Amino acid sequence: MTETELLRKISDDLDFLKKKILEIEESLELITSELIPVKEKYLERLNEIKNEGTVSGSKFEEKFGVKL
Repeated sequence: MTETELLRKISDDLDFLKKKILEIEESLELITSELIPVKEKYLERLNEIKNEGTVSGSKFEEKFGVKL
């Protein structure tokens, strides 16, 4: 491969990479635009639930009055 051919291939590869980077950036912008911030109170409630742990079926029935 001559030096000119090598430089041409490098240039083509760089163009390809630039296009792919632009596609990725556009995808990220779409994803970011669709994200909805979570309210702090919901995060706090999730932490409370996490700290409470799991509940057995009988305790669930006692607490919520629903039979599993």
